[in-house]
Amino acid sequence: MWTHGNLVMIVGLAYSISDQSVVHGLSNETEIHKLTSAVSMFSNDLYRTLAVNAVNIVYSPFSIHTALSMAYLGAREETELSMQTTLRLSKFISLESHFVAFDLINDVTQMDTVQVYVANGMWLNASFKVLQDYQEVTSVLYNAVSQNIEFTSPDGPETPINSWVANQTRNQITSFLLPNTISLDTRLILINTLYFNGTWKSPFDGAFTKKDTFTLSNGSQIETDFMMQTEEYGVKFSAVEGIDVIRIPFKKNRFAFYIALPRSVSGLNDFEQKLMKQSFDINHLFTDLEKTYVNLKMPKFKLTASIHLTRSLKDLGMAIAFGPKANFSGISDQDLFISDVVQKATIEVQEAGVTASAASGVLLKDVAFFESSVDFYVDHPFMFFLRDDDIELILVVGKLMDPALTEISLD
Repeated sequence: MWTHGNLVMIVGLAYSISDQSVVHGLSNETEIHKLTSAVSMFSNDLYRTLAVNAVNIVYSPFSIHTALSMAYLGAREETELSMQTTLRLSKFISLESHFVAFDLINDVTQMDTVQVYVANGMWLNASFKVLQDYQEVTSVLYNAVSQNIEFTSPDGPETPINSWVANQTRNQITSFLLPNTISLDTRLILINTLYFNGTWKSPFDGAFTKKDTFTLSNGSQIETDFMMQTEEYGVKFSAVEGIDVIRIPFKKNRFAFYIALPRSVSGLNDFEQKLMKQSFDINHLFTDLEKTYVNLKMPKFKLTASIHLTRSLKDLGMAIAFGPKANFSGISDQDLFISDVVQKATIEVQEAGVTASAASGVLLKDVAFFESSVDFYVDHPFMFFLRDDDIELILVVGKLMDPALTEISLD
């Protein structure tokens, strides 16, 4: 008999409310850099598979990577190797990446420059036995708390899990699992959540927010709300040919929101083609920016995306994990495989700042003002990144081509 599972991922991003400061010391900077580089490459790989058919998009590579890493912990033989390749963890040996993930999560969360919360949970079918070693290691390295799936819950077994996710994401993610997602043959659900809340270092004055024109890539125009201010920002003109980058910091400067803006209204597609090359280093966008006074005009926007990632992950090399030849014998004596990967994401950017939330899970089933200032007008399609600059970790990636299109569904 063989079993299978669903890996479901959800991400939400909204406006920020508060912020503080202190940079936590890194216990192993070299190893953490290796892991954040892996997340960056994985993010780029995912973007290549998702962006082709997407008008707007938002996702959290960090949350997806963390949830998959918990499953990877129990993968063996060819399944382990395929996930290692997809997650870009080939530079690590044995359990090394999981120990570094522990350090990384602690470093991101144990500081008060902004509010960042990461949580991991494991829901079990009462009849399903997880290997003690796996349960102990996920508890120690991912701080994953085990709970039983409540099949007798009057509103369905998804409701208690959704309540946990909503609590961990400060109600940014309230419908993690749809009704009837969990069935009696569901054996195990692994969930990761991410919540980010940061205020701009220089918040925008809402009194200056006004309607203006956003030009779409096809040349048509729509009216949308733009925030405006003159402030000192880090900018990099022609970071890539035809692409200008601006860094908009949150308080205390560790975290920042980056915008990559093509000079041409229709230039985002050309930039994406560069991004899709295996040799492209995404971190090149975030280095060597020069501070100058900028007349910044950028749209307020909110997006919600529901993305099925199974096809993308298969294309990226881990197809074996989704079929009967999968080997997750490090999780259980029962045969398991992943049946689906889904992410739901929302992002809202406004005058105060940014709040980001993410929830990711794995379900396994049994089958059986200045004269010298420059203008930076974000009035046509662009890419954006939410990044921890101290450890070079990308938390959220997205693109906005049409501010009027707020709901996105990708299969």
